[in-house]
Amino acid sequence: MSTGDQKPHAFNPPDVPTPPSTYNQVCITPILPTSRLVTLAGQTGLQSDGTIAKDIETQSKDAYKAVHNCLKAVGVTPRDIVHVRHYIVKETGNQEKDALDVVDRGWGPIWEEFMDREADGHRPPDTVVGVASLAKKELLYEVEAWALISQ
Repeated sequence: MSTGDQKPHAFNPPDVPTPPSTYNQVCITPILPTSRLVTLAGQTGLQSDGTIAKDIETQSKDAYKAVHNCLKAVGVTPRDIVHVRHYIVKETGNQEKDALDVVDRGWGPIWEEFMDREADGHRPPDTVVGVASLAKKELLYEVEAWALISQ
């Protein structure tokens, strides 16, 4: 995107599964002459070959890898994230997991480990939402992230 371009630019990075034609994975929006807002589509454990792990821990690890790849595609890191939204399916059929609050279902420590490793322990504001379902019935977890590019 050229510095003179003031319109949002949405695209799909090569290292992230290609989504349906209804959206792109990343959008860069100029907000000041020297800053741009990066918004990511919800990232999940869906793999390029269509497979999805059965557990929330693996799905969240896969989602964080996709977040990292989306950010890398625009030259930023998880340290540049300014807000995160986590979506967790409330009723999964696993009685043990379903008895837990959505915030306690195993994705949190994996998020912290990811941010410790990739963002020097940065903890941006976040929102945790329990939902009835996600785009595919096998999905248990989805994460959205916003980041800021300052030049």
